[in-house]
Amino acid sequence: MQWNLSGDVMQLLTIELEPDEVITSESGKMAYMSENIDMDTKAKSGFLSSVKRKFAGESFFLVEFTPKGGNGVVTFASEIPGKIIPIKLEEGEEILAQKDAFLCAQEGSIDAEFTEKLGAGFLGGEGLILVKLPGPGQTFLNVGGEVAEVELDEGEKIRIDTGCLAAFEKGMDYSVNRVKGVKNIIWGGEGLFLATVKGPGKVWVQSMPIKDLAGRIAQYIPKSSNNNSFSFG
Repeated sequence: MQWNLSGDVMQLLTIELEPDEVITSESGKMAYMSENIDMDTKAKSGFLSSVKRKFAGESFFLVEFTPKGGNGVVTFASEIPGKIIPIKLEEGEEILAQKDAFLCAQEGSIDAEFTEKLGAGFLGGEGLILVKLPGPGQTFLNVGGEVAEVELDEGEKIRIDTGCLAAFEKGMDYSVNRVKGVKNIIWGGEGLFLATVKGPGKVWVQSMPIKDLAGRIAQYIPKSSNNNSFSFG
């Protein structure tokens, strides 16, 4: 499998597949493909896993793309301004990603996992379930804005805005805590909760969570007034 990223703000991911190679994505993520690509839509990894993915904000169904009679090309498109992150996973490796982050992966199973600390996802406002992406194979995430890869040493911790936590390696300790201090809550300009991730391992941090982008856009959506006209301010 060969792949290439093009563009900057709204990236495209083009993947060339050899015969019988498979790439799996959520439904609706494909932009274009060569005519010899076979599509197969299914609830992969079983019904229960599909239901869990749906609760995580992911599609109930997954689409498999396989070339027939030679090499074929499939191109996937970003849905939000941001970056597509390629992550190569070996056997036994796994990452946990925010909902809506999964773009496509090489044949691997895609599942969802409840956080052990049930209050973490709920109170953090980013959902109770994380998408679980196991190896081996190539995985691609679509995150908002720019991305920083932070490598943590044994016992090292970082605190992250819950919306900016895009993904992290499985096995890392993860918790969400309320911001301390009334002044910080009212005037700090941050959310009420921060995620704490403990090393060793790698963390992917996104600069523009989709909820922040949606909030900014919502400010400019015309609002209906009592006289059925529209207000722009």
